[in-house]
Amino acid sequence: MNIAGPSWSNITSVYKEEMHDEPQIPTMITWIHGGWEVYVVGSWDNWRKRKRMRRTGKEFVIMRKAPSGVYRYRFIVDGQWRYAPDIPWELDGAGNVCNILDLKDYVPDATESRASFEHPQSPDSSYNNVCPGPEDYEKDPPMVPPHLEHTLLNAPAPHMEIPPPLSKPQHGVLDHLYMQKDMSTPSVVALGSTSRFQAKYVTVVLYKSTQGRG
Repeated sequence: MNIAGPSWSNITSVYKEEMHDEPQIPTMITWIHGGWEVYVVGSWDNWRKRKRMRRTGKEFVIMRKAPSGVYRYRFIVDGQWRYAPDIPWELDGAGNVCNILDLKDYVPDATESRASFEHPQSPDSSYNNVCPGPEDYEKDPPMVPPHLEHTLLNAPAPHMEIPPPLSKPQHGVLDHLYMQKDMSTPSVVALGSTSRFQAKYVTVVLYKSTQGRG
């Protein structure tokens, strides 16, 4: 006596029920090997539907959700079956190369533990700071660290036909805006900033006239 096997509709309905009962794990799938139109299809839904991937710059991406387990999937790039050689892959029983998506060791976030977490109370001593009074705002500003004065704007001008090479700027003066300390020429203000690119240093100096237009 022959016993008929389950129909594809019954298999699909059972599969949908199992998929619905298990928690879904979000996974980002990426294709970086060119093409104009890229789809992905996999064993997470018995290879039934192909999903179009969204292009972002030079790559294609899609977010898929599947229960814990190991899945095979392939890409359809401009109508051609492809696989990504830069991510895990293997040969299936028919000799086709498929990429592997391993979600069996996924550990979900324990949202319940975060919801029940109570942060410790701040100590009372942290609220005993004295508020600044008017006399605090009348104090002179703190002294500038001495290394911040060693900029090219404050370096003495060499009185030589061929000036010597400049010294290497200190790390603390990089990417700061400085004003020239010498006030011998009050009609002009000089601002400078030094930046580093690999082993080279570049200083940009801006001159601004302080005299108003007549």
